[in-house]
Amino acid sequence: MEEIEQIVSPYDSPAAETLQKVEDLAPIDLRVRFHREEMAVLAVGWFYYFMGSLVASLAVVLIINYADLGIANVYSVFFIAGAGVILAAMYLITGFGLRRFDGWARLPSICVAVVSIVIIPVGIVASAACIYLLCKNAVKEIFTPQYQTAVVAEGEIIGHYGWLAVLGGMLTALILSAFMYLISLEQFLQQISHRLGLPWG
Repeated sequence: MEEIEQIVSPYDSPAAETLQKVEDLAPIDLRVRFHREEMAVLAVGWFYYFMGSLVASLAVVLIINYADLGIANVYSVFFIAGAGVILAAMYLITGFGLRRFDGWARLPSICVAVVSIVIIPVGIVASAACIYLLCKNAVKEIFTPQYQTAVVAEGEIIGHYGWLAVLGGMLTALILSAFMYLISLEQFLQQISHRLGLPWG
């Protein structure tokens, strides 16, 4: 039985390629077709790396310097810090899975985004954007076994640079911690001045 070669006309519409079934696409064609969706998933993974390192760093700073920050209730400190560490771990683990397009990572990442809504005001906007990106029908194709095979075959289209997100989260936490420390120090000095009857400001 003779093979019938498919003749591609240069006058065909560019939309004709998108009518091909996903199952019939070669690995490189599959990556090209879902390039935008792949970039969106990588962006969400990068953001999760950033938030994970930020929340973890803030939790550590809170445990170490809660007295200097003017917080007296030790139990509240460790409860908040413990919740922060758990949330940070969820961010980092799911972010790692998203950056690798692992099939298990999509649903947990959506759950993490839902939980993150409580982080006002950043969580409301960022979580809504992450949920929207991860729930798109085309994005679901990124987490299929076929796409995993294509990723292994073709490698990374763009460098992930996840360490930049982690470093950015840690530096942001350091800046926020220094800001909170200065505010609490100013309040402390203001109270001392008031008790001593000294002018302030």
